[in-house]
Amino acid sequence: MQRVKPKMSRARAYALLIGIIAAAVIIVWGASALFGRHSSTGPSASLLPCPYNEDIYAFGENVLYYDGMSIHCMSSTGAVRWSFQIGADAGLHCTDKVIAAWVGPTVYILDENGNSSYNDNLGENIQFARAGKQYIAAVIGEDDSPRLLVKDHTGAHMDEEADAYSNMILLDVGFYGKDGQYMWSLALDVYGTAANTILNTFEVGKMNTGATSLGEPITYAMVYENSLLRAINTRRMRTFNDRGSEDASASVLVYGWHYLDSETPERGDAMILFAPTSQAESIFDIRELRVICGKQDKRYTLPDTCIGASVYGRQIYAVSAHALYRAGLGDHRFTVFDLPMEEPATRYIGTLTNGRAILGCGDKVYVVTLPQGSSLNTERR
Repeated sequence: MQRVKPKMSRARAYALLIGIIAAAVIIVWGASALFGRHSSTGPSASLLPCPYNEDIYAFGENVLYYDGMSIHCMSSTGAVRWSFQIGADAGLHCTDKVIAAWVGPTVYILDENGNSSYNDNLGENIQFARAGKQYIAAVIGEDDSPRLLVKDHTGAHMDEEADAYSNMILLDVGFYGKDGQYMWSLALDVYGTAANTILNTFEVGKMNTGATSLGEPITYAMVYENSLLRAINTRRMRTFNDRGSEDASASVLVYGWHYLDSETPERGDAMILFAPTSQAESIFDIRELRVICGKQDKRYTLPDTCIGASVYGRQIYAVSAHALYRAGLGDHRFTVFDLPMEEPATRYIGTLTNGRAILGCGDKVYVVTLPQGSSLNTERR
């Protein structure tokens, strides 16, 4: 007599079904972790009402555009918030809230709403100006032996320096410290036996806190990381405290790498982003990235050649002609997002404080949202 096999119980069938579904989920998750996740809800884009030129700047959550006669402030969605007529051949520099603009010997200080809190003729031609949280600095006079003037945002005279720049060319100036109360300057001594960059640090209105020879390699970027001042040249990233004293043990070799961007949180280490020098100086040619964050020093290979990259919200973003890539410090793969514009991206202009990037696409300019969050292939070390 043939034995009849007992039928599978309903409970056992449910358990088997759940097991099959769980296995499928694990397989899908593993594939995502291996190859990266392509988002179906990619970034959105807004077209700005201005043609592309070199005078477009990130200004907090807004975008500044100088058309050769007026400064225009646009929202990230393309609405013109205000315009300020300044005249031809103007220069400008901004923080997230303040603009320092200049034409010839005249300097203007504008707030985020386009109101001028100060304008005056400084008596000599202005080479350039820089804005800070409390002050603005203007470099005036001849290229050789210039003067540095510092004013607060109402135009009150705060400081002046000329002796430190005798027979020197001032390369750049900036403010640092929690309230922007300190100032650094980079000057080039071209009259010695070899070119030499000098770092001067000041406490505004009080004293020169230090002068340090940085040697022949040109220092081209400064990053303030809480209580640390990073001076980046073509060979090393050197570290100084608020008073200009160097911590030689914190020096990092960056020869062959070019500084792109950085982000410093209120607490913790800054993320400082580099690309190979040979790639950063070419359009559509960035294929690798390097991030230094505290003791971490990590390299990334990009899925495609990119036109630029930045750091925002502890994430790294890179842009190619048709895609946007995102990765965190612990990620081994980039998450890929399609760019929503019909035209290929040609320039990465800057990043706004509300998580949007300004991209040039030929003669058009777009503001594109940066997708937030960690990708599925994140593995913390």
